[in-house]
Amino acid sequence: MSDDYRNDKSGENNDKFFSESNEIDDFFAQFDEIAEGLNKDDTAGSGNKHTDALSENNSVKSAADADILKEEAIAEFLSSTDAQKRKTRSERLAEEKELRKQRNRFSGIASSISEKCEVLFSKISRKAKEEFLVDEDNSESAENSAVGSSMTGKKRRKKKYRINVKKLVRLFACIFLVMVLIVGAYAAVVIIKAPEINPDNIYSMLSESSVLYDDEGNIIATVGSGETRTNIEFEDLPDNLVNAFIAIEDKTFWDHNGFNIIRIFGAIRDAIVSGGQISGTSTITQQLARNVYLTESREVRSLERKIAEAYYSVLIENALSKELIIEAYLNTINLGFDSYGVQAAAQSYFSKDVGELDLIECAALAALPKAPTKFALIKKYNPEDVDPEKDIIIYEGSDYTYVYNGDASESRRNLTLKNMCEQGMITEEERDAALAENLLDHINPNISSLTEISSYFSDYAIEQVIQDYAAENNIDYSEARDKVYTGGLQIYTTMNTSMQKIVDTEFSNNANFPGVANLSRDADGNVLGKNGNILLYNYNNFFDQEGRFYFAPDEYEWLSNGDLKLYTGKRLNFYQTTVQGNSDVSIEFKNLYIIEDDVFYSIQGGTILIPQQYKSRDSEKNAIISAKMFENSDYANYIRTDENGNLFVDAQHYSLKQRVVQPQSAMVILDYKTGQIKAMAGGRNTVGVKLFNRAVNPRQPGSSIKPITVYGAALQQSLEIMNGGSTPTFITYDNNGNEIENLYGTYFTAASVIDDSPMISGGRQWPKNWYSGFRGLYTLRTSVQQSVNVNAVKVLQQVGVEYAADYGENLGITTIVRDGDTNDMNAAALALGGMSNGVSPLEMAAAYGVYANGGVYVEPAAYTTVTNKHGETILEKVSYSEDVVDPGVAFIMTDILRSVVTEGLGSGAALSNQPVAGKTGTTTDNYDAWFVGFTPQYAAAVWIGNDVNIELTRGSAAATSVWRKIMSQVCANIPTGTYPSQPENVIALEIDTKSGLLPTDLSRADTRGTIRWEYFIKGTEPTEYDNVHKTVTACSYTGYLATPLCPSTYSRFGVMRPYAVNPVVGDIEYELPHYYCQLHNPDPGTYPIDPAYGGSGDAVGGDDIIMDDPEDLLDPDITDPPVIDSNPWGDENNGNTDGNTSTDGNTDSSGNTQTSPVVEQPPPDWL
Repeated sequence: MSDDYRNDKSGENNDKFFSESNEIDDFFAQFDEIAEGLNKDDTAGSGNKHTDALSENNSVKSAADADILKEEAIAEFLSSTDAQKRKTRSERLAEEKELRKQRNRFSGIASSISEKCEVLFSKISRKAKEEFLVDEDNSESAENSAVGSSMTGKKRRKKKYRINVKKLVRLFACIFLVMVLIVGAYAAVVIIKAPEINPDNIYSMLSESSVLYDDEGNIIATVGSGETRTNIEFEDLPDNLVNAFIAIEDKTFWDHNGFNIIRIFGAIRDAIVSGGQISGTSTITQQLARNVYLTESREVRSLERKIAEAYYSVLIENALSKELIIEAYLNTINLGFDSYGVQAAAQSYFSKDVGELDLIECAALAALPKAPTKFALIKKYNPEDVDPEKDIIIYEGSDYTYVYNGDASESRRNLTLKNMCEQGMITEEERDAALAENLLDHINPNISSLTEISSYFSDYAIEQVIQDYAAENNIDYSEARDKVYTGGLQIYTTMNTSMQKIVDTEFSNNANFPGVANLSRDADGNVLGKNGNILLYNYNNFFDQEGRFYFAPDEYEWLSNGDLKLYTGKRLNFYQTTVQGNSDVSIEFKNLYIIEDDVFYSIQGGTILIPQQYKSRDSEKNAIISAKMFENSDYANYIRTDENGNLFVDAQHYSLKQRVVQPQSAMVILDYKTGQIKAMAGGRNTVGVKLFNRAVNPRQPGSSIKPITVYGAALQQSLEIMNGGSTPTFITYDNNGNEIENLYGTYFTAASVIDDSPMISGGRQWPKNWYSGFRGLYTLRTSVQQSVNVNAVKVLQQVGVEYAADYGENLGITTIVRDGDTNDMNAAALALGGMSNGVSPLEMAAAYGVYANGGVYVEPAAYTTVTNKHGETILEKVSYSEDVVDPGVAFIMTDILRSVVTEGLGSGAALSNQPVAGKTGTTTDNYDAWFVGFTPQYAAAVWIGNDVNIELTRGSAAATSVWRKIMSQVCANIPTGTYPSQPENVIALEIDTKSGLLPTDLSRADTRGTIRWEYFIKGTEPTEYDNVHKTVTACSYTGYLATPLCPSTYSRFGVMRPYAVNPVVGDIEYELPHYYCQLHNPDPGTYPIDPAYGGSGDAVGGDDIIMDDPEDLLDPDITDPPVIDSNPWGDENNGNTDGNTSTDGNTDSSGNTQTSPVVEQPPPDWL
């Protein structure tokens, strides 16, 4: 600020004071009016002219006295406001004590007010001697006596009384005095309670950055204003900037002693009249006190805060010079857009230092403190929330779009300029010139200020703190965010740094992840989607080695007027938008890909940087580049030709969004007992901003959803039905719509038998399994182990989608879509994981953790406590928890998932020192791959997939491998743990796995080993014995069941389902015939024959094979041969050798990732 400006301050201050003295005169006049009113009451009804004159003289004398008192106060006030010469910073600091003495101007005004009060209260006291009620008759008699005796003969009237106004005034005055005393006492209490401050060290209080700590108290991140504030000394602040803030925020700043008593009384009066809160009374010094010393209560507008502000402001004024006060204020004020202080705001909005700001830019910043979030000159939005036709886009980042918002503060900005002119800070010409300017033309954001670099975990923890603080204090999100970023908080997170480092290390290793597969490309190398359209363009066909983008000859045309036409429908997109208040055309590259060092990267487009005024679109939506651009030497080289006449744009005149390695991945490690998140990765190998957190964003879960919405739901539902005193009703149909029996049992249990056989849905066979074909009878446990799609759908049909969705939500799944044309209330979503939105890895880890935690859901948390800068706890995270699954069901589901790792497709997740339970998941076309599992200590979920719909080279095996590599290190030094012990309501029984019932000797005769121990909820266990293993007598000629007329028979052992079986199932060779021999049948009514031979019913087994000559089957050497001599495979997978050694597992498409084909089955002997 110039010396001339400070030298002129004396005259300006006098002018300002005289302006303010008018307010003081008005204030004193109110006392005069009250006193004068009392005098008038004294003389009311009196006819004595001498008395009236005397009263008038006294009134004049009182007014004169008041004028004298005011003039003395003004003189004393002015004597203390002599203009100070401009001094250096060191000189100002040395003279602080002297300045304190010069700041007693307020005492003169206070003394005058005190004297006025004494005069007023003396009058009130004198009048208080009179009676409240006056006897009108006595008054009348006195009056008659004074004027003569002619009236003495009149009859005395009845006594009347009137209200004594003087006494009433005295009563009100006493009440007012009491109130003043009460307020004074209250103020004294507030001041006594206020913590001590040291304004000399005010800059030590300006560090508002919040610090994040890990679960051991180590600093992991610092966020907030400490990264966006740069302190500026008073000498470097331009006059217009200082004046702009003073003009709009505190026009008497240079004169007052910390607070403006007139403004405070006025605000209190307005609050009383309007019934609102006290507002609009804070001087710049009070705002500084609030921002620095009252951060805990600055959102609350109360008398207590105002008193504390006023008290602190007086201390600040006594300790610091005005220059230091305005300097500190301008370095701390919130100016929106994460900018604290004028230097940070100047850089963020205009890419300037404060010394370079012009008048309208100064006024623009000064207009912001009233509502910094609302008035921020630039707003940040998600791209989908921006309307290009309405919003003025400033910058399109890789994750957010930045929009101009200067119109929101336009009226206050204009008021600032007008106030500056009225207060003599600028001329009318300067004011008018600034008002005529368009602020949008000045906006030039610093691109680096548009980014925030932080870890996925820190971002999530901060977001959770903001939301919780807003809810706890009933404030909006923006206020809570300001608190976190400017409040100097200590945020104690749940992160375990060593675990996080393990995750980060493994995620940075490309060798741990699959690649992209089955790319369909055109002749130019562009990647094609399923519909044959270009999904990603080849980067190398867009740009040469020097980064130049060359236009193909069919992509442009030079028009006769010199304009350049760029054709739509080619490699560029043209979007009509609005920038800086004017119509604009955004010229953007389409999505690209590049492969470097065998690593696939996607690039979500970019923008050619053509100045706005030179772009338009024609009626056919082609882009037109004006000839005027090529005539302008500043822009002529934006698009130019090379020596061969080829048109190009060089790298300096376009921008590309960041490269993102594909496939991407996410992981969460969760302590399911406490809900504490120990590690989180929302992506891998990303450069710069990490804003899109895949760990908390949903993806389709594939088969990993089955233990939640299918099998866990089935067990819990059966338990609830049993506890209600009834049994479920299972109704099943064959593919012809006929109701048939089933092997589910009385209740769904781990031993319930489901037939993996074809289903017809909508006239087509659906669903398919991840393996080729169908395998026949599987228990519920084995269906989970082998991730059988058909069986999951069959179980869900019985459970019902409503119950399944409720159960999933109870386990913390929040993304189930219940309504709309596209919803999740179907088997494709809830049984196979093809959900509309999907599920996030965080929610999957928490849901699986319910089983490990004995059925208790605990809400995930990223922090434990938050303290303020004084160490006081202001927020504590208490995770919501609820018993959502019966402990017995949780125990059984844990054991089933444990067997997925020991016997099923999850074997790749096994750890050497900890038991592991979990489930794989893969979606159609290998777009998403999962493994979700838990140890006795932690639950963890890994997702791998592409951000665009491109197939992976490996599915769930890759996710399982990453899970094992990370968790083996996490658990390396942890003693081997155990899952919760068997609850009292769980029992174990030996069962037959083909009937789901108690085993018999025939069960034990099955060479496949169909006997195993199984867990049951007490009361749901089977009480009947195996009824599917049987021995029958068959005709040696036909292989069907023998009739009394069959000449040759033999004994057959096998399984007979209680319904017709589809002959394509994998265990068909173990199936016994269901019909009788048609060659030797005395009565088809008594001995039903296969419908293929005219019988009624459905063909079963191989009975549908028609033989030309039954005699050809005659073999006199047959002597009751057994059907099955041995099991060539000796396992429960019915001879399917892919089984547990599969490298993938759960894709809904048939055989997409199968590495071991199903062995061709030999025909049954009886065929």
